[in-house]
Amino acid sequence: MDHLVGVGYAVVDTETTGFAARGRDRIVEVAVVHLDETGTITNEWCTLINPARDLGPQHIHHITAAEIWHAPTFAEISGALAAQLRNRVLVAHNLSFDARFLSAEFGRLGIDWPTTGLCTMRLSDQYLPHRTGRSLQACCDAAGIPPHNAHSALHDAQAAAHLFTTYLRTAGHPTPWQHLINSATNDPWPTSAAPTALPVRRGQPATLPPITTTTIPLTRGDTVVFTGQMSSPRDVWIDRASAAGLRVIQGYVTKATRVLVAADPFTLSSKARRARAYEIPIVTEQAFDSMLTRLT
Repeated sequence: MDHLVGVGYAVVDTETTGFAARGRDRIVEVAVVHLDETGTITNEWCTLINPARDLGPQHIHHITAAEIWHAPTFAEISGALAAQLRNRVLVAHNLSFDARFLSAEFGRLGIDWPTTGLCTMRLSDQYLPHRTGRSLQACCDAAGIPPHNAHSALHDAQAAAHLFTTYLRTAGHPTPWQHLINSATNDPWPTSAAPTALPVRRGQPATLPPITTTTIPLTRGDTVVFTGQMSSPRDVWIDRASAAGLRVIQGYVTKATRVLVAADPFTLSSKARRARAYEIPIVTEQAFDSMLTRLT
């Protein structure tokens, strides 16, 4: 049953492109798990978010650009997300991180978002005094909660929800944070006028844009640009391209660029967006390797 309104908690987790919430970094996945006052899970909601930029440390969150391609922007899911949070006490593991990003994302839409809540990491000082660390996994281990798929927003939110439930059992009733419950249910919440898009989950099938998967002819003197974290060091590719007589440009794509070599051909990096605008082929490392072989 979907409980969007009522007394309870909204346990939140976000995956992001980095740490600079007020800078270039953006949320790429957000999940909300609802708990009632007893700690029972009543609803779960999660979506990927298109950040209109590269995805940052993909080796950590394991979200691919292909998954993001048809995901909604934050503006497009802001109304649905606000509905998930409204009238509930915000809970997160390392609350300051998630609250900072949510506040920044809502702020870009002109929405003043309340960021007070409960941090399961900070509360672990009181409720898990014998834990071995403050990470979500360390706290879950101390509380006897099974391991989960870390750095997935939904799985992290579920784990934090189970962790918070153990705190609720120890805290008893009324809870020490009853004032937060009163505030959450009484304070008016801002609303978003942005259109609401449907959530997109990891692994959800999507129609992908065409990319260049086959080799194309290169000529000595052609300009090549690289983007993303390659499987081989970037310097190795640059040395190989230069030795083959190609001109390597770092930092930007121009109309004179012959190909853009991408670690992920579906990347949303600024280089890739410009290459698509100029109709410049975007090729994989494997394709570029074949192109170099033919050139030399």
